[in-house]
Amino acid sequence: MLFGAAVHEAHAQSSVTLYGSVDAGVLYSTNQQVTDASGAVHGGHAVQLGGGYLMPSRWGLMGTEELGGGLKATFALENQFLTGNGAMLQNGALFNRQAWVGMRDDRYGTLSLGRQYDSYSDFLGVYASSNAWSTLYGAHFGDVDNLNEAFNMNNAVKFTSVDFSGFTFGGTFSLGGQAGDFSARRGYALAAAYTHGPVSVSAGYLALDNPLDAALGGTSGYIGDFACSNAAAMYCNLQNARTMKEAGVGASVTLGHALVALVYTHTKLERSAYFASSASPDGADVTFDIAELNTTYNLTPAWTLGAAYIFNRARVEGGGSTRVHQVNLGATYALSKRTALYGVAIGQVASGQGLGINPATGGTANYAQIPNLVNSNSNRQLALMAGLRMMF
Repeated sequence: MLFGAAVHEAHAQSSVTLYGSVDAGVLYSTNQQVTDASGAVHGGHAVQLGGGYLMPSRWGLMGTEELGGGLKATFALENQFLTGNGAMLQNGALFNRQAWVGMRDDRYGTLSLGRQYDSYSDFLGVYASSNAWSTLYGAHFGDVDNLNEAFNMNNAVKFTSVDFSGFTFGGTFSLGGQAGDFSARRGYALAAAYTHGPVSVSAGYLALDNPLDAALGGTSGYIGDFACSNAAAMYCNLQNARTMKEAGVGASVTLGHALVALVYTHTKLERSAYFASSASPDGADVTFDIAELNTTYNLTPAWTLGAAYIFNRARVEGGGSTRVHQVNLGATYALSKRTALYGVAIGQVASGQGLGINPATGGTANYAQIPNLVNSNSNRQLALMAGLRMMF
């Protein structure tokens, strides 16, 4: 939807575009953990009406002004909201997804400043099924590798190149802004991609100091999948770490009506407060190795089918390992270019030592947790959802 005006002074032209999506559906899930008044832990099914399942419900403004010689001024403002109750995703943050202004040169690329998606997630997120058809619930465990963009970088300077014969690259640097400590809440990301015909490959790296405060809204405003604001959050404080470091590679190939993609990420949370104890008050390091193989098939111009398998291995310093297996299945029916119906099924099984803490005994437990849901009371969880998405 374009409601900008042409400006003819010095041959300049400017425009502002309003865009967004509204998504709502019904979700059924099993084994959501409940602790009763006596302290007993059990699980129950849940039926929920919500929004932003297939695509985050959001609205935004983006604009450009031609400055001549292939140079443009540009900006973007974007807010994500919850369709079920109309609330903003992050309390008090009007433009929680994007708020930046920059310059774009047709020969080199775009330099922008503000709250932004990081380059690592930009280049690698395209290979994850959660950004195509399996919804945010089909993301990797807790979106701990940020491919589903659980967080954006604040106070960031970002450059994204134009396409140089199939090769593109980008970098993001987030300024901590704390006097006397340049490294506090500092972050950076680097990534590159190459596309040739039906084949695409990408690689990237991200590092962020104090991720809970730097990008996830702090303890009270935490917006990640392990949100501490959820009273039953099993993995609260997992991302309350000294440093988050991530590296990943991805690739895809188009074969007729099918697209096959593979992505691998390695994430390290250094000194996670989740593992703090009297013996180790600073917490412990935990690493996540996650691989996803997925395929999307255009059955007809209207029907799209998808399937994905995700494997995650988590290892705690001085402890054992936990393995999480997840399968996503989905179907989308396009009623038009802007409106679609969809259905998605997600199943997860965890094995190994477990990262959860049994609230009754305090011991280690193996709890599954489909992203954005309350964790299971067992090592299994299933989610089924159906909904309607409209873009504008």
